[in-house]
Amino acid sequence: MDKELLKKLDDFIRVRLNEKRYRHTMGVVETAAKLAERYGADTEKAYVAALFHDACKNLDIDEMNSLVEKYHIGDVYIDKPQLAHSKLAAAIIRDRFGIDDEDIINAISYHTTGRAEMSLLEKIIYVSDAVEPNRSYPGVEKFHRLAFEDLDRAGYEIANNAIRLVTEAGMYLDNDSVAARDWFQSILDNDSLENSRKFAVYVANIIDSKRGSDIVVLDISEKSSFADYFVIASGSSFRQTSALAEYVQERADMHGRFVSSIEGRDGSGWVLMDYGDVIVNIFVPEKREKYDLEKIWSDCGTVDWEA
Repeated sequence: MDKELLKKLDDFIRVRLNEKRYRHTMGVVETAAKLAERYGADTEKAYVAALFHDACKNLDIDEMNSLVEKYHIGDVYIDKPQLAHSKLAAAIIRDRFGIDDEDIINAISYHTTGRAEMSLLEKIIYVSDAVEPNRSYPGVEKFHRLAFEDLDRAGYEIANNAIRLVTEAGMYLDNDSVAARDWFQSILDNDSLENSRKFAVYVANIIDSKRGSDIVVLDISEKSSFADYFVIASGSSFRQTSALAEYVQERADMHGRFVSSIEGRDGSGWVLMDYGDVIVNIFVPEKREKYDLEKIWSDCGTVDWEA
């Protein structure tokens, strides 16, 4: 990004933001840079969006209303500075500074409310605005930690908290805030270990972590009425197959995924763990070759499970 342009952006906000708001802005810049690096986003775009996101925050309400009309932002934003300032900053960075990158524009425009189907950059600015180091409110430490562990979980918690506070205060609740919360929830639901594919992949990875070998995840959902996925793996001995099964059970229990039944721990060389939608099969090599489940279910697709 052009250094002269960045200086113009900084000059613009310096004369319009009070000391506290400028300090907040630089905190968002710092946090967004770290999150962009953490999640592989464009760091230059993150810098620009974070720097300008609150450019109109300290304008008085009459000036905001005038700019809302000038840029045709929409009557719903009249007398609503908490919502209008982000839309105005997005309009001004395009109009006055010629920045028309839609990802930057959207990240600025939706940093207050969020929305459904946010890009990675939008999520980073939305979360950074809520968790930057100068923020001080109940729960911010938790949200800050989550931001670097699971960006979608952090987004959900932040959106849910914001909706609760706005509702309790009897303020206007923007539909985009609700859409953002519900969208993050849908992501988390699909990422939960209650999701059969996610659980099968999780099991494959924990078997791999304990030196299980030749791990295959088969999607049998189109061919089976009793399960969605097979996890097939090998242990080097009867003892290791039992140890792998015990470890799978231990780790799954921690996530509230409890096995319905286990067969084969008696040294048969084939441990079968029934999780309902996921069946885990752990063999010694000779038993795996004998029963050859991959051949029996050869018309089913495999899942790329490696983390």
